[in-house]
Amino acid sequence: MLKKVIIGGFLFCLGVAGIASFAYLKTSDGTFAGPAHGGESMATHVEIPRGAGGKLVAKRLEDAGVIESSRRFYLFARFFSDKLKGIEAGSFTIPAKASYSQILDILQHAEVEERSVTIPEGLRKEEIYGLLVQAGFGSLDDYTTLEKDSALRKEFGVPRVGANGQARIPGGIEGYLYPDTYKFPKRFTPKQVLVAMRKQLDAKVTPKMRARMKEMRWSLHKVLTLAAIVEKETAAPEERPKISGVFHNRIKKGMKMQTDPSIIYGIKNYDGNIRKKDILDPHPYNTYVIKGLPPGPIAAPGYDAIHAVLYPEETDALFFVSRNNGTHVFCPTLACHEAAVQKWQVEYFRKKR
Repeated sequence: MLKKVIIGGFLFCLGVAGIASFAYLKTSDGTFAGPAHGGESMATHVEIPRGAGGKLVAKRLEDAGVIESSRRFYLFARFFSDKLKGIEAGSFTIPAKASYSQILDILQHAEVEERSVTIPEGLRKEEIYGLLVQAGFGSLDDYTTLEKDSALRKEFGVPRVGANGQARIPGGIEGYLYPDTYKFPKRFTPKQVLVAMRKQLDAKVTPKMRARMKEMRWSLHKVLTLAAIVEKETAAPEERPKISGVFHNRIKKGMKMQTDPSIIYGIKNYDGNIRKKDILDPHPYNTYVIKGLPPGPIAAPGYDAIHAVLYPEETDALFFVSRNNGTHVFCPTLACHEAAVQKWQVEYFRKKR
């Protein structure tokens, strides 16, 4: 008998709570799905961050003035709808006088307002910033300020020591902004854009590739550093594994990398010409002077270049020279290389005059 009384009392309390909740929700506008309090004269833009739960969604709506009470809206969504589940991040436009039901429908089904931007492989970070600014995401000052933020470098996983043991990495987040076509919500901040591009890099580097890095005893930073050079050295995708093989051979033999793109990276106001003084300039990225890899990436490598570094072609080549059409002649000896330079550089440009 006592057990029945306890159960009955519990059910009574639940009923009272339910009636109270219904009354609480109804007092706002006289109807459970009636007009919201805010946004009565114009549409309102609301930004929903990634991973936001129901309570945070409701708080964002309240902060934007779209609803009067985040608690009331959250209770409505819990009691009368399951639409708080599966809401994607993005920027949403809520029309004036939208009801709770209409707001939930918009958050569930409206297409997120987005801008598209394509970042090609092989660009330097400054070039990437320019494309992001053109797409409407912040200013150049925003990005140059962000890249100096030590907290952002740490979040990106940029090490304090360079790829070949150098004491510092002047390029910072260079090479960590994955080249791809993106669709970002219009209201994304510059930091949100950069973080999304960094996360895309993690998404593209597969567990198998990470296992390969571990096998090679190479860090992601070291892989990106060589991959950026491979990316800049050839316009022919099929050559990337062989170009990578050449550099791996040079590293194993303790030879200097002697790659022009790394020299160019350290030249201010590069005008298209590499001069003798540039080759002799002992800046941290000059691989004609330093041994091994530069301290960090010189550009943003794509998937194929990263893959080529992890799985280089087996070759006896130690040199390559451009045929001036995007492809290269590969040589195993210095004598072979010097002959190729004579044919494809000296004689070729003499005939072009």
